[in-house]
This record gives sequence, C-alpha cells and structure tokens, in this order.
Amino acid sequence: MIVAFLLVSVAVSSCLNSDNNLEYTTDATISSFSLDTIYGVDYKFEIDQLNNLIYNPDSLPVSADTIIDSIMVDQLGAVWGVTSADTTFSTETYHNLLPAMNATGDNGVKLTVYGGDALNTRTYTLQIRVHRQDPDSLTWVHMDTVGAIFSTAVNQGEQKAVALNGEVWLYTSPTEMYRTSGAPGAYGWTRNDVSGLPAAADISSLIVFGDRLYMLAEGDVYVSDATGTAWQRSEGLSGNVQALVASMPANNVSGLEATLSAIRLNGNGTQEFCTTTDGETWTAGDDVPDGFPQDHFYYTNYTTGGGAAQVMITGMPLSHTEKTIPWFSNDGKSWAALETEREGMWCPALSNPCLIHYDEQFYAFGGEMDTIYTSESGIGWQGVERKFLLPPDFAGKQAYTVAIDATPEGAATAADKRNFIWVIFGGNGTPNEVWRGRLNKLGFERE
Repeated sequence: MIVAFLLVSVAVSSCLNSDNNLEYTTDATISSFSLDTIYGVDYKFEIDQLNNLIYNPDSLPVSADTIIDSIMVDQLGAVWGVTSADTTFSTETYHNLLPAMNATGDNGVKLTVYGGDALNTRTYTLQIRVHRQDPDSLTWVHMDTVGAIFSTAVNQGEQKAVALNGEVWLYTSPTEMYRTSGAPGAYGWTRNDVSGLPAAADISSLIVFGDRLYMLAEGDVYVSDATGTAWQRSEGLSGNVQALVASMPANNVSGLEATLSAIRLNGNGTQEFCTTTDGETWTAGDDVPDGFPQDHFYYTNYTTGGGAAQVMITGMPLSHTEKTIPWFSNDGKSWAALETEREGMWCPALSNPCLIHYDEQFYAFGGEMDTIYTSESGIGWQGVERKFLLPPDFAGKQAYTVAIDATPEGAATAADKRNFIWVIFGGNGTPNEVWRGRLNKLGFERE
C-alpha cells in the first residue's frame, strides 16, 4: 500500500505538472542515521554505502534489548521516502529494531529507500551491535575444564608464574617448569627440564627483566637463557642480594632505562636498594626503610598523568597487623610508603598480597582470597562489591601465584587480545588449579 501510494502520488504530480517538464531526483541513498539516546548516550552509526549496511561501531550496553524493541529514530537522512516491511520508516514513530540486534551476514532490518522518481530504489540492512556481556564485569574461566592441568602431583614447595613472550611460564622447582600459550584458544601445558639452578634456588623470587628471568639462591643471582630452561650464575650481580623487588620498563618521559630493582647488604651490613640497567652490575640506592617487605613481591608498572613511569609493590612480611601498605618508586633506588591513617580507608592486612594495575585501577587481593580491593592512587582502598569479583571457588585457598598477560601492542581483533589475569593455585601442599580472568570489555573487538 505504501509503495503504491508513493508511485501514484508521483505519477499524479508528474501529470499535473507535465508542461513544466519537472525532473525528479533518482537519489535513493541514506546519508545519515542515528537512534534516540541509549541510557543518555548517543551512539554513532556508520553507513557502508558500498555494501548498503548501517551499523554502530561501538556496541550498545548489554541490556539495550529492552530499549530498542520500541525506540525512535533520531536522524534519517533520505531525500524521499523510506519503508521497512512495507511500512513507513520515519523519525516520528517508535520502531521495534530487535530483529537488527547482533544480526550478521544479510540479516537485519531492511530499509528500502525510494528516489524522487518513485522508480529508483535501494535497500539497506540495519544491524545493531549489542554487547552480549556486561563490559564492566570480570569473567573467570576454570581452565581445568578447557584442558588438562599441568600436573596432578601435589607440590610441597613454592610455585611461581610469569608472563613472557606471549606465554605463561610456571616454575614448580629448580629443575622443572611448564609453559602454555596465553592466546585465546591455544591453552595447553608442556613440561620442560630446567638446568643450572642450585637446589637452594628461591622460586618465589622469580622475576622478568628484559627477555630473561632472574632468580635468587642464597644471596646469588641466577639468569636464564631465552627459553627459561638453562640458567647460570651472574658474576656481576651475585653476592649478598636479599630480594629481587621489581622490574621497570624504559620510559621516554622520565628518561628511565629498563631497570631491575633489588635489595642487598652493603659493606656496612645495612640493607640498601640497588638497581641494574644492563643486567651486569648494581648501582647503589637508598637504605631500605623500616617496614619495607622482604619477599614474595608483586609489582605493577603504570604511568602518571604526565606519562612518567612509576612502579608499585606489595610483599611479605606485612609491616602492620591491620594494613597492607603498598610502596612506590620512580626509579627503583628509593621507595615511599602509600599509607593512610584514615580508619576504613586502608587495604586490610592480606597474607601474600597480590597487586595489579588493570584498566586504569589498582587492585589488591590475597589472604583468604574472598575479596578484591580497589584504589585509584594506591592510598585509599575499598572492597569491590559487584562485577569485579573473585569466584567463590577461590575462598580459603592461600597458595597461589598470579601473572598478568597483557595484550600485545597493536592488537585489534578480539582473537588477538589478552589482558588475562592468571591465578594458579598450587605449591605448599595445595592441589593445582588454573584460572583465567578478564574484564569483559578488554576482550571486545572495540571497547
């Protein structure tokens, strides 16, 4: 009926004005399109004229299906009429656009545009992308349901995992390590023998610096090859080293070279910070202040608003019975405590506290593994109550190691994105389990 009316209207108009030789445009394109706001936000729609496709590059919120089932079109740029399913499609009525939600291929809502001559037509497909997951929720996968566990043996010693070269490497003893790809869909552990480490090697001291691994053994520093399987003692770094604290990447804004920070005893028998940029020799830093952690460090790198590099750490033992106090540094040679005396604002005392900087926030968890605490600056902390949560399965499991596998630089597709939080339980007499978490929006094609 609508199409017939358009044709008749144009025909009558043409006859009545035949003496004037009016010419009607044959343009049958949609030049602009937008919907009414979704939760107060305007979402841009792009028009692919080559493929006659209208779509939104940034997905609507996960609950938008309750809105687009009856929504007004805010903008519809067309010279003449537009119909959908033989019904006028306009900016003056509400439309049910659910058939367009997450449609693929040729599916979606069909919009037919008519030229002014009522003869030329063009059909577009409207596809509306809606998130299938809440972008701000943390989703965990029990990887033991995806593939075999790296080992069913219960290890009585320490275990430590790191992310390196697109893989997760897990050391279970001075003679054994396991590795798996960190890529989505490529999970699977392989075992490797390790050589060159003494029996007294402290697995918990394992740290990445550059493309090598470093580990302590009775005051000496051992360095791995590129595969992580062959180790040797570092002559230049060994002697009275008590802890490997943090590794910092190079930063052009602050002029910082890639740096490894450690604690050693100086000639006076006093603890001091020391750093190396070449992996060969130490440079002395400040004396270690009272209350600074001594082992089981977790560190996280970030940049300030001006782009300068900083690193923040937590570790054991805790210096306070009520608080977990992070420390930060600009260069690894001097450190300052991020402590607050405001009641209820500090992070509670957590055994083996893990610290990460993730999606522009600081997060800490540990102890009974039942709560994640968050902070914008590392000083004031509060427990997370919704969305960014630990699985109930974590509660009470206190032997674990955590590694963050960041997305490779330049990755764009969802298949290439990482940003995974790997939590591997085991060691100290605890059965092995592997979990992988990610904030949903960090895995989307576009955020």
